[in-house]
Amino acid sequence: MPIATDELNHDFLLVDDSATVREVRDRVAAAQSSWIYVVVRLADGRYAALRLTEIVEALQRQSEAATPGLLETALVEVADLLSSHAAEAVEQESMSTRQAREQASHAPGRRLIVTANGRVLGVLAMEMRSASRGTDLEWLNGEGRRDAPELGVERGQRRGWGAEETRAPPAPARPRLLGGEEREEQTGSAPPPVPEPEAEKRWLNAEIQDHPAGEPLQVGEVYTLAFDVDTELRAAALPGSTTFDYRFAAGEELVELTIQLSSGDFEIHTAPQQLRVPRTGKSKGKARFDIEPKQEGTGLISAILLREGNFIQLMTLKLQVGAASQPGVLAAETIGRPLAAAFEVRPRDLSLIIENTGTDFRLSLIGPVAARGTLPLTAPQVDQMIAQARQELLEIVNLEVGPSRDRVYQTGIDIPPEVNQQALRRLARVGFRLYQRLFYGGPAHDAQIRLLGDRLRTLAQTETLKIQIFSQNFPIPWGILYLAESYDPEKVDPELFLGLKHIIEQLPLQNDLHVTSRTIDSRAGLTVSLNVNADIDRQMGVPLVADQLGYWEKIRERGGVKLVVRRREEEVTQALADTACEDQILYFYCHAVSRSLSEGGGPDTSNLVLSGGDSLTLEELNLFAPLQKVLPCAPLVFINACESAELSPLFYEGFVPYFMAKGARGVIGTECATPALFATEWARRFFDHFLGSQSLGQLFLDLRREFYYRHHNLLGLLYALYCDADTQIVPGVEVA
Repeated sequence: MPIATDELNHDFLLVDDSATVREVRDRVAAAQSSWIYVVVRLADGRYAALRLTEIVEALQRQSEAATPGLLETALVEVADLLSSHAAEAVEQESMSTRQAREQASHAPGRRLIVTANGRVLGVLAMEMRSASRGTDLEWLNGEGRRDAPELGVERGQRRGWGAEETRAPPAPARPRLLGGEEREEQTGSAPPPVPEPEAEKRWLNAEIQDHPAGEPLQVGEVYTLAFDVDTELRAAALPGSTTFDYRFAAGEELVELTIQLSSGDFEIHTAPQQLRVPRTGKSKGKARFDIEPKQEGTGLISAILLREGNFIQLMTLKLQVGAASQPGVLAAETIGRPLAAAFEVRPRDLSLIIENTGTDFRLSLIGPVAARGTLPLTAPQVDQMIAQARQELLEIVNLEVGPSRDRVYQTGIDIPPEVNQQALRRLARVGFRLYQRLFYGGPAHDAQIRLLGDRLRTLAQTETLKIQIFSQNFPIPWGILYLAESYDPEKVDPELFLGLKHIIEQLPLQNDLHVTSRTIDSRAGLTVSLNVNADIDRQMGVPLVADQLGYWEKIRERGGVKLVVRRREEEVTQALADTACEDQILYFYCHAVSRSLSEGGGPDTSNLVLSGGDSLTLEELNLFAPLQKVLPCAPLVFINACESAELSPLFYEGFVPYFMAKGARGVIGTECATPALFATEWARRFFDHFLGSQSLGQLFLDLRREFYYRHHNLLGLLYALYCDADTQIVPGVEVA
C-alpha cells in the first residue's frame, strides 16, 4: 500500500533555493502560521524541510541584526542551512506508510518529503523537537521594512516554551511556490482575513417518497427511502431528520457522504449511495434506496452516515408495517457524532458498526466493499465471552515460571523468550476462540456472518489498516483477536493479532458524543491533572507514583504544562463537577474496579480507589458530578489502573460512557488488571511521544510493537483506546 495521504502534513510553502529570506518571511506571515513548513527545492533535485525558527537561527549566526542586505540573501547562500537539512524525496507509491515512518525517523530533522509524480504532496514528520529557546521571530522585522508583517506568536500562544508538533493539522489551501515561475507578487503585509459569512441553515431530510407519512407500509410493496440536504425541513421529512451543520474548509466546495442502510425487517435492494453536498444550497440529487417490508409489525431500518469510511451518525427509523391503526413512522433516533465532526475526520480503511437490537447484534462492515450480517449472540453470552477472555489475560499477567514460581510480568519489562512463547500460545488460543465464537460459533451463525468473518481475516492480513469500531454494548477486547485460518500452537504468528498490526479505535455508539475536533490545542499551555493513589508506593515498596509526579514536575518547570495534582476523592469529585474545569488530559493512576452483573454489585459499584482508601464509585460520580455538568475542555481521560476499561454489555453505564457523556474526547483504559511496573513504564513512553504530537492510534500501535518486539512483552495489548485515533496535541510539548 502507498504512503497514506492523511499521514502527511500539508501545511507548507514550496520555495526554490533562490528565494530570499524576505520572500519567505512575508509568505509565512501571510499564511498566519509560524509553524508552517518551508519546503525548499534544491538545484540538485533534493529538498530541505525547514521551520522559520531554523532559518532565523542560521541568520543570527551570521549577523546580530536583520539588515536589509541580509533579508535579500537567497536561502542557498545562508551558511549551514540547506546542506544540513537536504535529503531525497520519496514517491508516495514507492513504499508503505510504516516504511516511510521508519525512513523519516532517520532523515534530517526527522522529516521526509513525499511526492506524487514529482509533485510535493506533504511532509511526513516524526520529530519531537522543541522550538529553540530565545529565538525571536520578530527579529526578522527589526531592520527590515516598517510595514513588514508581524511574525512570531500565534494568537493565544505563549513565547519561549512551545514545542514543535510532529504533524500540524493539514491546511486545506494548496502549497504556495516561491522563487520560481509561479511566485506571487509580494505586497508587503498580509491582507486582513476576510470574515466568513454566517452559514445558511440546512437540514438533512429523510423521507419515504410518494407515501403519506401517517400511513403504514405494506408487505410485498417496494418503497423509496430518500435522503437529501435542503434549505428547509420539509413537512414530509421523517422525525429522524436533523440539521446539516457540516463546516466546510477553505477551498472546499463539495463534500461527499456515504449512506448505507441495514435492516433485519426490510429487504434493502440498493447498495450504499453517495450524497454530494455543495458549500451552499441543496445537495446535488438524493441518495435513494428501495426497501421492502418482510413481515407485518414494527420494523427497524438503520441508516449509517460516513465520510471517507469514517463513521459519523446512525439514524434508526422504526416503521409500522400492515396495521392500519398505527402511524407509518413510530419513532426515529439519531446517535453518534454531530455532523460538524465530518469536517475533522480522516479516512478509515475499515469500519465496523455494531448495533444492539435487543435480541442480537447487527454488524455492518464498511471497507473496500460494504456488507452486513447478524451476530446471533445475546448480551449475557457476550458478557460471558468477555469475562472468559479477561480471565485468560489475568492468568498471563500472573503467569508463574521456574522453581521459584516467579511472576515475570509483575517484576520486569523484559520477558524471557521461552516465557513469551508460552504466553503467546495462550493468548493466540483465547484470541482465536473469541474470533471463532463471534463469527462461526454455531448453527445460528448463517453464511452471511461467516462471510464477514472471512472478509475481516482477509483484510487484516494485508498492510496496516486504520480500523474504526462503533458499538452498542459490545466492548470485546478487539486487540487480542487472532485472525488465523486455524489455531496451531506450534506456529503462532504475532502479526495475526489484530492489535499488533493494525490501528484500532473504539467508540461507544451513544447519542451524547460532544467532541468534533481531533486536536488538543496547547498554544496557551496544556492543562494536565494527575489523579493518583499515593498509597501505591507504600503498598508496592517502589516509588511508582513519586516517579510519575517527578516526571510531570520536570515538564512543568520547562513551561510546557499547567499541572494539577489530586489525591483524594473529594478533590476529583469537585473537579468533575466544575463546569470551568480546565483539564485537557485527565490522568488516573490508582486502583480501579469495574464489575459486570455476573461478578456482583452492578455498574454503580464500579469504583476508583484514591489515596487513603477513598473509593469513588460510579454512583457517586453520577450523583455529585452528573452528566449535565459537561467538562468544557474535552479532556482525554487515561485511567491507568486495574480493570479500568472492563465494560459489560449488561451495564453500559461504566466509566467510558460516563466520561464520554461528560464531554471527554475519549478514554484510555486496560482490559484487565495491569502490573503496576508495566503500567508506569507504558505511561512514561506514551506521554513522551503523545506530548510530542504523535497521533493516538499510531502511537498505540508503535508502543505495542515496541514492547513486544524489543522486550518480548505482549501486555501492550491490554490497553484499549476509546477515542478518535487521529487525536493529537498541537503544538507538541517539550519533554526532554
